[in-house]
Amino acid sequence: MSVKHGDVTLLSLVETADGKLLFLVAEAESVAGPILEIGNTNSRYKFPIGARKFVESWNTHGPAHHCAIGKGHIASKIIKLGNLLNMQTIQVC
Repeated sequence: MSVKHGDVTLLSLVETADGKLLFLVAEAESVAGPILEIGNTNSRYKFPIGARKFVESWNTHGPAHHCAIGKGHIASKIIKLGNLLNMQTIQVC
């Protein structure tokens, strides 16, 4: 399986060192191209800050191995949800 091509938003729920939770968000584009055939959902993404900077920025915050990927650029909605829940939200791109 792969994600439909077009705008996407990645979301990870991260536990901080003090036991709180935060939202980690990135907007990207799902694009055509070869993907790993390893038996689970996998897709190719293009990040506005480039792949290397995305990985470095994303991993700086200590996310879990898996993340949610949704259609469309909806980081602004996740930021609003974080504000309503009094949760820190970090957008890397």
